[in-house]
Amino acid sequence: MVRKSLSLDGMLNTQTRPIDTGIPQRGATLQPPSKAAKPAKKREGEKRLTLALDGETYRRLRMHAAETDQTHQDILEAALAEYLNRANA
Repeated sequence: MVRKSLSLDGMLNTQTRPIDTGIPQRGATLQPPSKAAKPAKKREGEKRLTLALDGETYRRLRMHAAETDQTHQDILEAALAEYLNRANA
């Protein structure tokens, strides 16, 4: 019996970075996995919060971020500032 050897070269995806979808994603860095990403430095007086969104709203936010080349943070800060200005809060 003759055995043929099989090669998987070129068939396995060994890419170590996220695939670029064109949509900004938190934590998506191009650093090698051996180097841990440093957390963003807090700005003077900065406070943090967590926001839960339904899937459709989150998808719309991601699409808008990609189309306008903005971060989620920038979009949400501008929207909240406009809302608070209108509410005279």
